[in-house]
Amino acid sequence: MEEMMHYYFPGMVVGLILMQTAIVAPSLFRNLEIEVFGKVIRDLWPKFFLALGLIGTLSLASVYLQEDSEFIHFGIAGLTVILSAICYLIIPATNKATDEGNESLFRILHRVSVSSTVVMLISNILYVFF
Repeated sequence: MEEMMHYYFPGMVVGLILMQTAIVAPSLFRNLEIEVFGKVIRDLWPKFFLALGLIGTLSLASVYLQEDSEFIHFGIAGLTVILSAICYLIIPATNKATDEGNESLFRILHRVSVSSTVVMLISNILYVFF
């Protein structure tokens, strides 16, 4: 059982990303007025990236404690920590760009956030194959 523990955390990353992006955010967008949606998303998104960072950190610790860990597992766990931190740290700039109507900066920052989340999703799915 202990030798399999390091596989749980990537599954949690995948589950959280799918839940947030495929269920929670679209449901909120469909059911809330745009102003309320904006407030809720601004509250929810930082918590999402903090949770991904925490799970990534636990994954990194789990891989470290695993006797026969693969280097790629360290890489995926570390990448999850780094990308979630980047996404968390750009949130204030993304919100400011939105508030100031700076659509080009918003698009860039949003693209970084979405791309990083997709990389986290795919890499954590692939984790079990290495």
